[in-house]
Amino acid sequence: MGLVEEALAAVVLVEVVAPVVEADQVEAGSQRAPIEKYISLNGELRAAAVVATEVIQDMQSIHNSLPIGTAALGRAIIGAGLLASFLKNSGARISLHFKGDGPLGTVFAEGDESGAVRGFLINPQVHLPSKNGKLNVGSGVGKGTLTVATSVPTTKQPYSGSVEIQTGEIGEDIAYYLYQSQQIPSIVALGVFVETDHTVSAAGGVLVQLMPGAKEETIGILEKQVKKMRSVTEMVKAGLGPSQLVQEVLGEIKFRKLEIQRDMHYGCSCNITKVERSLILMGPGEIEILIQKNEPAQVTCDFCGRKYYIDQKTLSVLKDASKK
Repeated sequence: MGLVEEALAAVVLVEVVAPVVEADQVEAGSQRAPIEKYISLNGELRAAAVVATEVIQDMQSIHNSLPIGTAALGRAIIGAGLLASFLKNSGARISLHFKGDGPLGTVFAEGDESGAVRGFLINPQVHLPSKNGKLNVGSGVGKGTLTVATSVPTTKQPYSGSVEIQTGEIGEDIAYYLYQSQQIPSIVALGVFVETDHTVSAAGGVLVQLMPGAKEETIGILEKQVKKMRSVTEMVKAGLGPSQLVQEVLGEIKFRKLEIQRDMHYGCSCNITKVERSLILMGPGEIEILIQKNEPAQVTCDFCGRKYYIDQKTLSVLKDASKK
């Protein structure tokens, strides 16, 4: 995503529009879902879980995605939100960038330590035949790379690492990254159930990570539980909450809930300052093309759909700034 991502953290679309200069105020999602965190009594593992059906429905409404896109982006957003729940620094965030060769194109999700999540995919209107009665998310994503980046306000550059996409099913790929790049054995179970009318009827996820020094007995219990556990969407549709999702994974391992809780919600941090910065990064030549249209330019945030209208005077100022 290059320079535009650095400025706006989104792919933006610039086009000529009617002469309006105020930005459309598009509300991000209003639904909230508690991310609950847990630790085993033996101190050998930690976990986070969420039931996020309404949050992912907000996401689907914003992107107007078809089932494959809803499932892929929804899983990625839940995964990013769960990972971000372990961040400690205020303003810290983590992003997942699936760059596969499947028809969905780029799938990008981001979560921050406050619980805000957002994301986008290049082709939300993709339709693919089901596979074994389930949405074929793996084929939608395809083969390629998963890049995970963690940003902290106090550091200039984010820490990032990349691995090859293993299945394209999102959860397995996140777990593979955590093990290969950070040497953290993890269970990442994510699910989004989409009805035939494209609405989301169940969505959630559970993340379990082994701590250094975990005993073989604990590992063995987890391996047995994973083999027999139900899918996340089955559990959510059955009415299970976050603690019950964790119980399904941990089995006989005793655990307790931590007091720290964040509410997952779909939120976007785009603003006019970031939009102008992204235009400056385009360079004077590209800005001049917009000026020659002799009409305001429209910039659309791919995360939330909010539109910003940049008038001719502002474009000229940005062109001068891009030369410095």
